[in-house]
Amino acid sequence: MLIKKRHPLSSKDLKVLLEEAKKVCPTLADHIDKKEEIEIVELASGDKIYLQYGKPVLMEKEGKVIPSLAMPQALLDTIPKVVVDMGAVPFVVNGADIMAPGIRSAAEGIQVGDLVLVVDEKHSKGLAMGILIMERSEVLQKKKGKAIKNVHYVGDEIWNWTRAI
Repeated sequence: MLIKKRHPLSSKDLKVLLEEAKKVCPTLADHIDKKEEIEIVELASGDKIYLQYGKPVLMEKEGKVIPSLAMPQALLDTIPKVVVDMGAVPFVVNGADIMAPGIRSAAEGIQVGDLVLVVDEKHSKGLAMGILIMERSEVLQKKKGKAIKNVHYVGDEIWNWTRAI
């Protein structure tokens, strides 16, 4: 992973970041210490990682602010979940989009464009963050086609980098 720039986030930029984070997950901003400095790591790919206490709290990928899978489980539990069967796990952790046939259940009330946490059915561990691209009712009835765009997954470049720090 090529780091382009690494510097503290200004208080003005922090305010904007927290507003964006609230759009994705309303309780997300409550878990970030606003009095402690947040550092931004700008990557050559254009993605950004936001660190607090040296640990990743948020990331910006493809223009969307999302929580890092490295965040505490209690925070990840506040994000709507989609449960996949164990057969889907190897594909999800290799970056594949999530196909409707592999989905066992999906949180009530999620809509196309929403950020979801993809978890496995056996351990309920976070495997990926994704954007829902198919209506929940279609996912559960049709069982055909791509349902979730995988934007951050266990084993991706950002995950591996955050595990190393």
